[in-house]
Amino acid sequence: MINTVLGEIKKDDLKVTSAHEHVFIDMRKCVDITGEEKESFFKPFDVRNRNEVFSDPYAILDNALLSGIDDAVYELEDFALAGGNTIVDCTLDEIGRDPLAMREISKKTGVNIILGCGHYYHKAHFSYVKKASVESLADEMRKDIFVGICDTGIKSGVIGEIGTSATVTDDEKKVLKAAGIVGAESNFGVHVHTDLYTENGFLVADILQNEGVRANKICIDHVDVLLRPDYIKKLLKRGVFVEFDNFGKEFYLSESRRFAYDLERIKLLKELISEGYENQILISNDICLKSMWKTFGGNGYGHILRGVKFMATENGIEEQTYMKMLTVNPAEFLES
Repeated sequence: MINTVLGEIKKDDLKVTSAHEHVFIDMRKCVDITGEEKESFFKPFDVRNRNEVFSDPYAILDNALLSGIDDAVYELEDFALAGGNTIVDCTLDEIGRDPLAMREISKKTGVNIILGCGHYYHKAHFSYVKKASVESLADEMRKDIFVGICDTGIKSGVIGEIGTSATVTDDEKKVLKAAGIVGAESNFGVHVHTDLYTENGFLVADILQNEGVRANKICIDHVDVLLRPDYIKKLLKRGVFVEFDNFGKEFYLSESRRFAYDLERIKLLKELISEGYENQILISNDICLKSMWKTFGGNGYGHILRGVKFMATENGIEEQTYMKMLTVNPAEFLES
């Protein structure tokens, strides 16, 4: 069984699942502010200034905020129209988790929403995390999973996305250990945010597996920004899931910091599938920016079921195989 914001469902009820998204999120406190920002940095984001974030998604601070029930309902209804059934919302309290709003949105759209638990990376941490023990952090996650978030009665259905930085801090390791303890006890999947340009997936897997988490309950997120086939294949050989979760993000900050293009992601997916790894890959958009919502001129959550799916089949990935990564694989990862 799997916890959603409307209660438990069977894994067969998940159907088409985007394994890592954010319906609401507030990443503004994670954006570096130097004092030298342009005036446009502080203006509200809309379709008329979305060109400002073409290369730098944080050129407008408001782009880092997703909120509003009516807009979210529109976005998830569009996801359902594209063939989607379930969203895994990896937002944590530090960046805007809102269980009651998610329950309302799920009721209005018919889309299953699964919430995460734990703590994001150190820049977002609540101040108490530094002094908290591993066991107290584990207790927080246990409560969210087995009792409910705050006093809502709404239970988390996945752990994470647990955050790690380019250099994994002691506090982040502490949160990872707590996630590992609870992951081993519950057999819940553990989503881990890894820095986009480093190869910390090995360290993450070591910490979680040392606490007893099974390999197929670990997902190393964000491996598709800077494409490193050797790194990804080494992770896959350990039996963990890897997640291609940046479809629709094709930012060009500089040659060394650019995001891969969707077509490049598809070509690497095809290579991995040809080598027998189709059972260990999850797919999503990881929508966390206003500019990605259709409301503001983006592709929306349905992008992986429209443009990306078309691109995959056009480039030799069988539709059945592609859809397996959106149905069978997330069910395997999420079922406890």
